[in-house]
Amino acid sequence: MSSISTFEILPDEILLIIIRYCGDAYSICKSFFGLNQRLISIVIDKRLHVFADLLHMNRNDPDINLFYNSNLFYEISHQFLCLKAKQTMKEFLQLLISFYIKEKYKQLNEEFQFNLKKFQFQRLHLTDNEINNLDNELNRTFSSLPIDFDSYRISKPKEFFSQSIKSIKQIESLILTQGASFQYDEFNFGMIINKWFISKMNFTQDDNQQFLNSFIQMFKSIFISNLSLFKIKSYETTYEKINSPFYFLIYSIYQLKYFPDDRYEPNHSLKIHWYKAEINLFLSIVDHLFNEEFVLEHCLFEILDKTMLIVPSTFEEIFIRTSQIEILKILLHKYNQYDKTTCEQYDSFLTILYNLFHTEQLDIIQLIYKESRNIQYLFYRLETCEEIVNIMIKNREKKHLFQILLNDEQLRIWFINKDLLFILLKKKQMKIIKYLLKLSPLLIHQLDQDGNDPILYLCLHVSGCRHRLIEFLIKVGSDLSCINSKNINFFNALQMTRNKKLLNKLIEHEIIQINYISTEVKQVNHNVIDSFN
Repeated sequence: MSSISTFEILPDEILLIIIRYCGDAYSICKSFFGLNQRLISIVIDKRLHVFADLLHMNRNDPDINLFYNSNLFYEISHQFLCLKAKQTMKEFLQLLISFYIKEKYKQLNEEFQFNLKKFQFQRLHLTDNEINNLDNELNRTFSSLPIDFDSYRISKPKEFFSQSIKSIKQIESLILTQGASFQYDEFNFGMIINKWFISKMNFTQDDNQQFLNSFIQMFKSIFISNLSLFKIKSYETTYEKINSPFYFLIYSIYQLKYFPDDRYEPNHSLKIHWYKAEINLFLSIVDHLFNEEFVLEHCLFEILDKTMLIVPSTFEEIFIRTSQIEILKILLHKYNQYDKTTCEQYDSFLTILYNLFHTEQLDIIQLIYKESRNIQYLFYRLETCEEIVNIMIKNREKKHLFQILLNDEQLRIWFINKDLLFILLKKKQMKIIKYLLKLSPLLIHQLDQDGNDPILYLCLHVSGCRHRLIEFLIKVGSDLSCINSKNINFFNALQMTRNKKLLNKLIEHEIIQINYISTEVKQVNHNVIDSFN
């Protein structure tokens, strides 16, 4: 009797070779996602480099082994092995990228601190004459680099990479080994960065990874030699602002393009390997961006204002969106530690917050609420609640957004505050109120500033058709004997002239029965409707 041969009978070494031909890293992960643990273990084998490829890490990078030996690699490998069928590849990839950004931030900051101390030590032991000579040599070398990479590369393609890398390495050495300081002013340096990055966008991923690494490392070294180059300021004109190195990075990371320049049309879009390089540059310098003259709010304003809504479908889009979220999370953490927000700054935040609701950027809304106590305060202001409700009841799609946010466990704490309930009562949002009271039944006993519970509030402060909403409130436990601060109860409220139609409706639809002798109001029993459609 002959045995049946199957794919899994093959040894691991053969399966590794076969899997390499199954497409790119994303396709491989997607194809083998959710299969048995042996196949998944082969997919995450270091020899296949799937995770490294997903993160756009160069296989020849000497730091690749640091990645494979890190807690990061162990943790994401374990997560991949333990994935359940109900989880999605998108969720895992977001987790992978999130881990990576956190690890990279820690690694790059440690590297920056080491190189900064190294530079400062070298600089401290130089004479004035040596400082002058080294600084002049550094500026001459920097000025010799071609600003327009495109034309230089086309005219001298064989010399371009070798000569550029040589000059870039010389700049790095002059700073980190000899203690030279870069003396360009921040504005002119920003203009050069803009031109360089726009120009180099025609490079492909195959164009020379060594050049890309050297290019970014040069910027890190330059910043180490002159920390003021990336300091954020309050710029007087838009032109000054867009030529700032800091705003250049924010614009490219969150708008996915570079600042317009009359000499480069049309504007280039980002390539993912350059996008990742810019993230690494930003993560290296982010802990050194802020000073006493500039508060962190301005940085957050710029990011939240420029964040484009991306609904990720491809891996590159997942990488971009998750990276944006993680960088914002880092800044919000710093914001919680150091900054105090003024009333004027709160107003700026409010404008941005409302725009996030208008554009339905759920991931950003959830993040800033969870990560920032200062921003949480905004959510609880009465005028903020009213405006957010106005946005979210605008149409059916926005009401669906309301339901999604209600299902978020942390945001639910905000939703069940009494101000929001009374705002919804005033706007007679019955379906949302039903869902809210289902989540938090005790809200039925909340009182407003005049001592009105929800049913009294409806009678005294809301006009129009209300009988079905009152019917619901009665059935979920409203206390019909509740008396407000003006000694008015439900019976008294129904006797008011303004509520004549309401009373007739409640009686006509057999919602209540009234004993006019005892002034007692009783409900007529019906099943409580608790759907939220």
